[in-house]
Amino acid sequence: MGSGFLGHRTLPPLHTSRGATLDRVLLVLALAPPAAVWAAPARTRPVGSPPLSDRAAAARVDRSAWEPRPGNRAENRRIPPRRELRFFRRHSDMTYKRRVSGRFRGTTDEIIQWAAHKHGIAEDVVRAVAVEESWWRMSTVGDAGDSFGLMQIRRPYHCCPFLARGSTAFNVDYWGAIIRSYFDGRETWLNTVERGEDYRAGDLWGSVGAWFSGRWRTGPSLDYVRDVRRIRRERTWRRRLFAENQSQRSVRTPRASATVRSTISAAGSSRASGAP
Repeated sequence: MGSGFLGHRTLPPLHTSRGATLDRVLLVLALAPPAAVWAAPARTRPVGSPPLSDRAAAARVDRSAWEPRPGNRAENRRIPPRRELRFFRRHSDMTYKRRVSGRFRGTTDEIIQWAAHKHGIAEDVVRAVAVEESWWRMSTVGDAGDSFGLMQIRRPYHCCPFLARGSTAFNVDYWGAIIRSYFDGRETWLNTVERGEDYRAGDLWGSVGAWFSGRWRTGPSLDYVRDVRRIRRERTWRRRLFAENQSQRSVRTPRASATVRSTISAAGSSRASGAP
């Protein structure tokens, strides 16, 4: 019998008096191990929902020692200092840049949960995007040397590659702020460029697809979303192949053509930083 369990043989004798019975119940409650605390998974919050504070989001993380990517340890521990955040905010044009801090330490999955809670995005969607983007490896460099880290923050369309490479929490926090700005309907420039449908608020999968292509519900966006939804459905991050750190892709496919990227860049600095 486990040491944390008060077995029936260790209980004091049962008495018939009400006071003695109450004392016995209180003794059982005092000696029993504490109940496990279960943290509800992050859900997608409604359009316009404010972010949680870094501390409030951290309190909702389901803590676990599970770490399929021990190679991320240094980046998982690094929190950007204030001077780096000031640099980021001076040089970034992203809509919700003030929301991005990277102020969290934990395992790779705990960081994903933290960003999901903070920005109000379903956590399995964040996990699945991270599988598609980097196989959860912070060391991943894609798009011919231009995209970095877990969510593949890409230069020159996003500020500060040194932060995207060096801090897992900043990397995922940044992605969450971008997705939330799409979801909240703040990136109206998407209705001035090629699109499969008119851009609108409240479309999470449209927002995820725009991260890939910089366009709203075009063919490449929908193909990307299809892959992410499959990963989410299969929970690839819990499969043996993933646990063994064996990716089925040795080289990451560039996200978008040079023509698409040139168009984004020409659209203006605020659009370029708001689009992945």
